[in-house]
Amino acid sequence: MKKKQKRSLASLILIREKLAHDLCNEIYMSKDEAYEIIDFAFQLSDKLPETYDQLKSEIKSYIIINMLSLVTKFH
Repeated sequence: MKKKQKRSLASLILIREKLAHDLCNEIYMSKDEAYEIIDFAFQLSDKLPETYDQLKSEIKSYIIINMLSLVTKFH
């Protein structure tokens, strides 16, 4: 692998770990669930958001919207 590709891969791994840790602490989800959602978010987008906070905010919004839709569906 080229040096730039290795750095890019290492960056994605670090971002994934930090995101999982933050999501676990902020919305009390298990680490496995956090990894699944993060991986899903990475698969959906062609490019990453510009900042870490923007990425975290988009993932949290996705989770909240899905939770609200489940609540209203079964209400």
